[in-house]
Amino acid sequence: MNKAFAARIRRLRIDSGLSQVDIQAATGIDRTYLSRMENKGIPSAWDKMCALADLFGVTLDYLRHGQAVPSLEDGGEIIKDADERSLIRMWRAMNEGERLALRAVAERLADKADPSSAA
Repeated sequence: MNKAFAARIRRLRIDSGLSQVDIQAATGIDRTYLSRMENKGIPSAWDKMCALADLFGVTLDYLRHGQAVPSLEDGGEIIKDADERSLIRMWRAMNEGERLALRAVAERLADKADPSSAA
């Protein structure tokens, strides 16, 4: 990643009044790994990135690129299911090729689930 990513992680933690030990307790991310993320911008696995995004109430886009995206609640539809919010965050972090591949898999699964769609 880069220094901007490292600075965002550190700033979010400090602004939240949390120590690295607090983050470890809340997310399971090892304190030394978090320190490397904050100091060197070492990238994280998706589960760790999602845990941090959920903890700080920000999107993966913000963590990765520093870009704010509209809140899930701004559009009038409130998504309360944590799994659904996590999927939306991951979708927003994907490039177009990844989105196309995921859409194709989802369509195949939907076709299997709906027997009336079978030809």
